[in-house]
Amino acid sequence: MKKICAIIVAAAILLGLFGAVNAGAASSYVSQDDFDGTIRGQALDIIRGDGVDLYTPGQTGDYLVSTKNTIYGPYQTVTMRGWIGVEDTEIKQFGYVIGDGEPVFSDDFFTETEAAVLGAGGDYALRYMVTMDVSGLGEEETLLMPVVKLEDGTVLAVTFNQIKYTTKPEPVEEKPVIMQLNNGNTSTPFNFSGHISVGYRFTIPEGYKLDTFTVVQSPTWNGPNTGIGLIASIYRWVNDDYEDTIDQDPLGVFEEEDHKDNANLIVSYDYIPAGEYLIELTEFTGNIGGWMAAQKTAEYEDMFHAYVDEEEVDDCVLVKMSIVVDNDPPAPTEVPTEKPTQAPTEVPTEDPATEAPTDAPATEEPATDAPVATEKADDDTGDKDNKDETKSGANTGLIIGIIAALVVVAAVAAIIIISKKKKK
Repeated sequence: MKKICAIIVAAAILLGLFGAVNAGAASSYVSQDDFDGTIRGQALDIIRGDGVDLYTPGQTGDYLVSTKNTIYGPYQTVTMRGWIGVEDTEIKQFGYVIGDGEPVFSDDFFTETEAAVLGAGGDYALRYMVTMDVSGLGEEETLLMPVVKLEDGTVLAVTFNQIKYTTKPEPVEEKPVIMQLNNGNTSTPFNFSGHISVGYRFTIPEGYKLDTFTVVQSPTWNGPNTGIGLIASIYRWVNDDYEDTIDQDPLGVFEEEDHKDNANLIVSYDYIPAGEYLIELTEFTGNIGGWMAAQKTAEYEDMFHAYVDEEEVDDCVLVKMSIVVDNDPPAPTEVPTEKPTQAPTEVPTEDPATEAPTDAPATEEPATDAPVATEKADDDTGDKDNKDETKSGANTGLIIGIIAALVVVAAVAAIIIISKKKKK
């Protein structure tokens, strides 16, 4: 019996050590969602493989969406260039983490910081250019995370994107057609949160289906890291009437919960085939909006309309949508299309550049027509795609450690009881 108890104790100790090691490996840096400070602003402008841009300049967000945040090698090095500003905190070093490894820092990762970066990210904002050696990585998808060391020693994730690297070939998929519905960034922000609803009516051409609908570089007025969002419901447009349209049940509902300042607000649904639709944005939490466009794109003049509080408006924030070929469309009787259009022949390229950040509103006070941003309740348990995947590892390690400790206590107690019985 003593031998059995000894084996249990040994196994429990090993499990405890394993859990402790796991927990330690998973906490090499703090994700942006778990950071206690305030991030004034940030951007990821360039991703390169062996020194070559992996996408058209200024289209980092579109590249990550199209590859599902995955870099497909093989490369010897991967470079990420961007900037970040943290409230009242100096940045001491930039570095990176590969997989569950330890951070690697270098003073060589600092690069010149433009005045526009300081204007958007505050006096402590700095630009970085981090180059990682990925020559030893293979087909297993491995996290690549730029990090920053702050003056108090905190190691913070520099981006909220969970970017993976693999040497597997990129899946062959048809590239979506980008429809830039309006253009000409005026650098004037419009806050959705001062209104009940904001709507966008558009037509998906015959033979296509909706891929994504995007509010370009949606600002939050440097709001909190969490709790900023909205609900985006999509309806089939009926009777040429807004109220009749939203009286129907929505075909899909998309929820944004933790939007980051100046990140693309990308809305998607399971399946939306050819036809005319309305996306209505409602239930705004915190300050969230868009940058006003100068004009509609001429080729989409008749198939795109904007609304504020159910009233059609001429001016609208920068928005675009992407469509893909629908290889299995429903029968025409199931999906009537009142206004079929031709598929666009060109892909507009007038996205606002992300190399230098746009001038954001002052951060000391919110815009005059903007309510003060509020945090969500602590019991918000919705899944978030940009959560740090290493957190699950830390939780698992702690749980194993606790269970192991309980097993040790039980085994020791059993030994004591058996010993006492024998003495008697």
